[in-house]
Amino acid sequence: MKSAFFYLVFLLLIISNSFSQVTSGEIKPLDSEKLKGKIEHDIVVAQDGSGHFKTIGEALDAIRVYLPKPITVYIKPGIYKEKLVILGPVTNVTFEGESPENTIITFDDYAAKDNMGTFETYTLKVLGNSLTFKNLTIENTAGNVGQAVALHAEGDRLVFENCRFLGNQDTMFASGENSRQLYRNCYIEGTTDFIFGSATAVFENCVIHSKADSYITAASTPEWVEYGYVFKDCKLTSAPEVTKVYLGRPWRDFAITVFINTEMGAHIVPEGWHNWGREKAEQTVFYAEYGSFGAGANSKERVVWSHQLTENQAKKFHVYEVFAGKTKDSDFYGNRWFGFEKDGSFNLQDAWKKDVKNFPQITPVEIQSSESVTESRGHIYKKLGGRELKLDVFSPTQAESLRPVIVMVHGGGWKSGDKELQIPMAIALAERGYVTAVVEYRLSPEAQYPAGIHDVKEAIRWLKVHANEFGIDSSQMAISGSSAGGQIAALVGMTNTEEYEGTSELDASSEVQAIVDMDGVLAFHHPESAEGQVASEWLGGTYEQKPEVWDAASPLYLQNPIYKPILFIQSQYPRFHAGRDELIDKLNAKGIYSEVHTFPDTPHPFWLYNPWFEPTIEKMIQFFDRVFDK
Repeated sequence: MKSAFFYLVFLLLIISNSFSQVTSGEIKPLDSEKLKGKIEHDIVVAQDGSGHFKTIGEALDAIRVYLPKPITVYIKPGIYKEKLVILGPVTNVTFEGESPENTIITFDDYAAKDNMGTFETYTLKVLGNSLTFKNLTIENTAGNVGQAVALHAEGDRLVFENCRFLGNQDTMFASGENSRQLYRNCYIEGTTDFIFGSATAVFENCVIHSKADSYITAASTPEWVEYGYVFKDCKLTSAPEVTKVYLGRPWRDFAITVFINTEMGAHIVPEGWHNWGREKAEQTVFYAEYGSFGAGANSKERVVWSHQLTENQAKKFHVYEVFAGKTKDSDFYGNRWFGFEKDGSFNLQDAWKKDVKNFPQITPVEIQSSESVTESRGHIYKKLGGRELKLDVFSPTQAESLRPVIVMVHGGGWKSGDKELQIPMAIALAERGYVTAVVEYRLSPEAQYPAGIHDVKEAIRWLKVHANEFGIDSSQMAISGSSAGGQIAALVGMTNTEEYEGTSELDASSEVQAIVDMDGVLAFHHPESAEGQVASEWLGGTYEQKPEVWDAASPLYLQNPIYKPILFIQSQYPRFHAGRDELIDKLNAKGIYSEVHTFPDTPHPFWLYNPWFEPTIEKMIQFFDRVFDK
């Protein structure tokens, strides 16, 4: 127990604490009876009366059901002896303590007490959806008296970060047939079946501590549910006297429990799993491991009806796959509610190493500041809860009048890349008299289409609102994009309906006067197009699954397009200009100007390399000078 405690303390020290974000203004106590179900702003709970309420229960009573936007309940340090229920209509709330050591929710009911039964023994019952809990301890202090639940969780899209769950038998009831739950950097302890239920739950970087010879999990996964309990990068520890612990036993016959890259102490028995006295269940449960290590990782001695996964099989249990579900995996802001992993696969150095094999003459274009260009970086143009999207602005230092602005969108298959990739071009264009802005937007691992479109349009609006700060002529705006960014640039520039605009509080339009598309497809489903898996990840499914989305994201197939002058700059590969010729025909029919320039014998991301960097800049300057009558 002592070693597990010190491990947890170390874990907590490296986790940033956002409790200091509580507003420092005067906080006046509120009457939960008068305000019952009415509050839709952030709340502070403090036992000493310095918050809005003294108890968590009072705060819960006051929260408006089905909130129009997310709020946070900040819970100041204290031991809150409360038996709490968060009802189903309570959604989009974060409950945040200062730290799990000093912010404790506790109660002491148990199953034999007044014959209440297991499911009424909870300290905290969570029935609401889209809820997050941070820096809290949730405990049941009844002791070794049989079933005594600390957390009873049945809501969907629940996230627990840096929390402790303390108890003995049945500490955590992670259940609900349609419930998806994430436990990240948590500590969970107990004796028997102390993680049990029917939820689809992922445990990431958690310490699972056994206090007695018994069983860790008792899943009751429904037959129709694809995933049950998934433990990733966890550590299984025990009290010193504990020597015989099973990874799990099936509460119901279709239990699913998987451990991936988990450190297992010597207390884990060689056979690993138990059938709970039901041989028939051995044919229906799915118990598996991949990459287990430590004294308890005896893969060759596990029961024959369990599984050792291959690397490819283990990929099925990636958090994206586990939580995809049959409903949306996006939160209030359109982001994946369980977070995302940034994809760094598309970057300058790796792209160059790949392309130089076939084009040995190329050299990558690095970022070089210019004395004639003023750089203004890190501007937050959009906030999505705790997520901030930023842009960088580059402007001519000696500009004597307002200048046209070019919004620049990077590529990377809608899943990777970074705004840094556009900075060399942004500086080069600013040296020639244009203001430029490179934009961060949400990629497919974080949020699927149309989130990225909404982001880029908001960046355009933000630049218009702040035009005077950067010497921008907001009536002369262009958007430029490369690869996936080219497709985004064309779609952003040719649309103005609600589907593409998203919501905004800025008093400005997202309209631009010109578009540059460098090797960006104009039609996802097209004879020349080769888009497949990567596009599917961004668009939320294959063309066969979501043809209407694929077409809506294709500039060629827009129902109500707003045509603008377009410069197409192409590599040698036809698949990257799928739909271009048909779009040019439509532009010609409307009398809209367009240009096509193809660099023969070039790699796809030619704009990143010499010798094509300067010619690309020249083509863009000539086009902008013509469009903006310079």
